[in-house]
Amino acid sequence: MVIKTTSYNQHEIIKNIQDLYTPGGFELDPTYSKGNFYKPDDIIKPKLKFDLFPKDKDTVKARAEHLPLKDNSISSIMFDPPFVAGHTKSKPTGIIGERFHGFRYVPDLWKWYDECLSEFNRILKPGGILAFKCQDTVSSGKNWFSHCFIMNRALEQGFYPKDMFVLTAKNRIIGHNHKKQKHARKFHSYFWVFEKSKCKVDYDLIDKA
Repeated sequence: MVIKTTSYNQHEIIKNIQDLYTPGGFELDPTYSKGNFYKPDDIIKPKLKFDLFPKDKDTVKARAEHLPLKDNSISSIMFDPPFVAGHTKSKPTGIIGERFHGFRYVPDLWKWYDECLSEFNRILKPGGILAFKCQDTVSSGKNWFSHCFIMNRALEQGFYPKDMFVLTAKNRIIGHNHKKQKHARKFHSYFWVFEKSKCKVDYDLIDKA
């Protein structure tokens, strides 16, 4: 069977990443929640499960940007963070906002992504694998291309962008206050696959001569 870059099925993508890059399964999930990523029997559950708000006794309470793990101790990470920002004066907005305690603005979310990348670089072994799910978003009438920001920061943090998978959707829930369309609707999200190693592709096009 040919492993392709796109799928309508999230579990197919996770299984493909596992087969290609982490055949023994992911060692760590720092935002485990209820473990929905690992429901099919052919996707191996991580040995280490962390979450800001643990849902079961096997999941340890910890922040993804500050994990109780030693340097260079982990072989692989699956990371499924929030991709939207929104916070009223009283509380975070939406299910995702409440689960992750909310980020008021997209730059706040991106700052957290950067902190998490730094932490993952610290705990991953050389050659370790990080699968990072993300989605671009629209905020304040502007497109925020999170997948570009994440790649750029990953490069600076010492990661090699090894692969990318695109999860496509046939339908999207449209918020009640987003009826007047100004940008193309996001019918896809990404799974970056990063390796903790020197980048093997020169993305700096500036003439160094």
